[in-house]
Amino acid sequence: MSSIIIHFFLFLFIVVSNGLILFKLIIFKNLKLNSLETSILGLIATGFLAQLLNFFIPLNDMVIYCNLIISIVILTIYRKKIHLNFNKSTTLILLAMLFLSLAQIYSSGFSDDLAHYHGGQIINSDNSKYIVGINFLHHHYGYGSIWLLLHSYLNFNETFLQNIHIINAITLFLILSYFITECIKSDETNDNLLFILLGVFIFFFLMKYTRLKEFGLDRPGILLFCFLIYLSFKYKNILETQQSAAINLTLIISLFLTGIKLFFIFSFVIPLFLMIKYKNSKFFLKKEFLVLFVFSLSYFGKNILWTGCLIYPLYFTCFSQLNWNSQDIAYKIMSTIEAHTKGFDSYKGSLSGQEYLQDYNWVKTWFGIVSEEFLTYFGLSAFIVVLMVASTKVIKSSSSLVWEKSLILTLFFSNLILFLKTPVIRYHHTLFLLLTILFLVLPKTNFLRKKTIFFSIIAILFTFNLSKNILRIHKNNYFNNPIQHLKEIKWYQKPRQKKLENFTYYNGWIGASPIGNENLNNYKYKKIFFDIIYK
Repeated sequence: MSSIIIHFFLFLFIVVSNGLILFKLIIFKNLKLNSLETSILGLIATGFLAQLLNFFIPLNDMVIYCNLIISIVILTIYRKKIHLNFNKSTTLILLAMLFLSLAQIYSSGFSDDLAHYHGGQIINSDNSKYIVGINFLHHHYGYGSIWLLLHSYLNFNETFLQNIHIINAITLFLILSYFITECIKSDETNDNLLFILLGVFIFFFLMKYTRLKEFGLDRPGILLFCFLIYLSFKYKNILETQQSAAINLTLIISLFLTGIKLFFIFSFVIPLFLMIKYKNSKFFLKKEFLVLFVFSLSYFGKNILWTGCLIYPLYFTCFSQLNWNSQDIAYKIMSTIEAHTKGFDSYKGSLSGQEYLQDYNWVKTWFGIVSEEFLTYFGLSAFIVVLMVASTKVIKSSSSLVWEKSLILTLFFSNLILFLKTPVIRYHHTLFLLLTILFLVLPKTNFLRKKTIFFSIIAILFTFNLSKNILRIHKNNYFNNPIQHLKEIKWYQKPRQKKLENFTYYNGWIGASPIGNENLNNYKYKKIFFDIIYK
């Protein structure tokens, strides 16, 4: 338990300091972001830093120590400009969320996603700079999630299975702490829409995000997507001198979300709406845009090195001139993923794959597979609406909120289009969150908070979340050791060594590097600054 606590505070300090340095001391100074906002943005800054550094060096333990030393030096120099300003209520919230986060870490065992491709990608980045054509080692490495690069950056190699839960816990800790403290501050702003967003997000996350091992790539992205929505509405009426910075900030967050998982590309709707609202077309002339430009270059550059494609697995973005391109692999993924996610593998009828996807023929089979999960989340949306109504006094409002409602509706239908292409429920919690918000904002009503009831509900849901994890810890006899658990369930296999000319690699997902699940017998190898695997 002591190592978990030490690593939690160490990684948290690095994240917070990176956010303070990049978003408060260097860029976006005029936005006056608060301490929790810059801390959440520190996760994003650290992820992009990992993506940039991995062009040149492995993301091993040394980067943690270097980041720590540099952060201490810079923060010491600029200490007079740093003001955290946490009052008593904020401190109590942080302590409560800290206790919840530590309990979630200690109750979390092995995550199944790690054995899919997550663990291999993390280990490879820990031990090597970018490998050109690494997608040939595992056809899902090409997704190149920036969240897994963040995991590679913030983990100690000996304890990486446990450290994965620590980064997820830090994300939950920062987001929940931020939303709950904003709830207390919302009395000052009296903004009905912000209160609705906060209530929906807090209730949803406390009820459903009770197990870090289920986070994968989807839930961190959903948490940060909700942060992006809230931030965009919070700063919608800022001064003209701040508008370009706000647009560039939302573009950076949207790029990070897309880097986590491609379907978050619909988040770019938010900066687009801000451009229209502000009537600002010169945001790209500001210094903040240079940061966005560098981050974008690192994103596309990494994609090209790994897959020979600008955006994998969009096969039409692949460069056939590059002899490490994954165009054929990407085409196969794109041509099969829709049928797979719509349940064609479980279909017992006579329709061909193409016929199955036409005219919504897939709905019956698909719904039979996901009905319980779908109805659970739909019921949760309805329950949150009931909780919001029960904890408020609902009155008619003359405010139309045309811009705000238009943005939420556009986000909902953009998400719905993606959902209809790949209807996997765990990908699209955002759809249910947006649906819940629409139920509450479309009628011309205001929700006047009954403080005692509202915060009592939060306290009850917090207790529910915490107690579930304490019971899991008790069930595991207060013991947490993912490696030992792996061996007990017989999921650990010794990696098998392979050779491609002078390049040594392994088949498996843990225990060696570089590692993957494919054989490279039909490929070639050369080294020109990078290790290059090619056809």
